[in-house]
Amino acid sequence: MRGYAACGAHSDTNERLASSPPACKFAVFRPIVLMSVLRPLVTVPMVLAFALGGCGRSPVELAPFILDQLEMEEDPVAEGCQKVDYLFVIDNSASMGDNQRRLIESFDTFVEGVERTQQSLESVHLGVVTTDQYVGHDRAECKALGGMVTRTDGHNSSKAACGPYTDGHNYMTEADDLGPSFSCAAQVGTTGSSQEWPLAALTAAISDEMTAVNGCNEGFLRDDALLVVVIVTDEDDPGPVDHRYEALVEAKGGRADNVVVVGLLNEPGTECSLSGHAREAPELFTFVNSFQHSFVAPVCGDYSEAFTRAVSVVQSACWAAGP
Repeated sequence: MRGYAACGAHSDTNERLASSPPACKFAVFRPIVLMSVLRPLVTVPMVLAFALGGCGRSPVELAPFILDQLEMEEDPVAEGCQKVDYLFVIDNSASMGDNQRRLIESFDTFVEGVERTQQSLESVHLGVVTTDQYVGHDRAECKALGGMVTRTDGHNSSKAACGPYTDGHNYMTEADDLGPSFSCAAQVGTTGSSQEWPLAALTAAISDEMTAVNGCNEGFLRDDALLVVVIVTDEDDPGPVDHRYEALVEAKGGRADNVVVVGLLNEPGTECSLSGHAREAPELFTFVNSFQHSFVAPVCGDYSEAFTRAVSVVQSACWAAGP
């Protein structure tokens, strides 16, 4: 919920309100609280009468101000999550072979767990991107950071044409057999750059350019779907992360509560081995935990256990969604 509209919309009314007695100011603002709590049960005329009674101001004078304050955006995501958009951001650098394998083996635990707990779920979009400009792309519009994987190539990859998928997109839907399709796309291999850009890949994947008509990820991101992001990497993002957070929230219409972020990474103080290029990920740790609905687990750990816990985070976000 966006909250109350800017008070400056009716500056003249604001000035007159400022000069009003304290009792009148309270009379104007108390219905805002009333509406926020009892919105389904009250009407605007009831609220205006409640606000203006005994205030000494005319309804014509103060109604525009009150109506501005009561202007709220309804949550586009239906209660219980009828639609979910999954975006997996997978590190394809040299050290990630075992982690990709664990991810694929544990995929059903996560996605089937969400489907099992959300009986109202009707539609799924699921896309895979890598942390660099992926070598396997064979379409011009996808040969950029954030292009969704439909064909894999390189060392330790599935070396297969995984898509376009059943509905003709570069992402999977409920029409696909998600297990085999994800296994094909998620085994992106280990030929990627050692300079990973997980958050740049994430925000590029959901950008207007990528999701617009004729874009690589056309139609992936939906206003009325819960967005679930899963980041899998053993290194950190170059940072800073603030503008990445803002870009993601903006893409979801300003509603951070309609985003779930799961990070399988090396959190600060990790017990995972930091050999080779692997290192702690304080930037990613900060990014993931900046969202209300989020979860961090070790990239070297038991993914089935991590995804079982992540299902409950998605479930909480779905319970919180709706009017």
